[in-house]
Amino acid sequence: MKLVGLTGGIACGKSTVSKLLVQAGIPVLDADRIAHSVTEKGRWGYRRVVAAFGPTILRSDGEIDREALAALVFHDAQQRRRLNAATHPAVGAELARLALLAWLRCRPVLVVDMPLLFETGFARLTSPNVLVACSPAIQLQRLRERDGLAQAAAQARIAAQMPVEAKRRLAGVVLENDGTQQELRAQWVNGSEAAAQSS
Repeated sequence: MKLVGLTGGIACGKSTVSKLLVQAGIPVLDADRIAHSVTEKGRWGYRRVVAAFGPTILRSDGEIDREALAALVFHDAQQRRRLNAATHPAVGAELARLALLAWLRCRPVLVVDMPLLFETGFARLTSPNVLVACSPAIQLQRLRERDGLAQAAAQARIAAQMPVEAKRRLAGVVLENDGTQQELRAQWVNGSEAAAQSS
């Protein structure tokens, strides 16, 4: 089974590519969804996050207040490292379980959609590693429009991630997403064919 990595900067269009893959019948493991799942109340990841940050990050129903936690970690690198240390073991275990299931079902290709593909070192397990990128100006504009953020808040969220230019140097395939969804789809098709021929 070929394990393909998919990543991108915030608001660069990674989720659009992920949806295109699912529409094409290609299985995708979404690391963000897995992280949300393993940190639901009562699960291992939930207990680790509460142990790391204390009960003040919980809502009245006992679930994690994800908006408050996101606001905390986006502005503090040390808090981001604490959150990653709390969640990554549980996410990794669930990814491994789901990848094993895909292998047992004889899936020829499995795509792992992971924002921190390079930062976590998971890229060593995937090939090719596909980056969805766009220009800084378009990234900022899309993020502000998508999340309704002021410019300073959007810039802070972008600055909290590894720069897209640094990711370009690590990626095996780069999809430039400054244009339309149709143009992005065409790049994915061409890149997939090139990857298949080189494998």
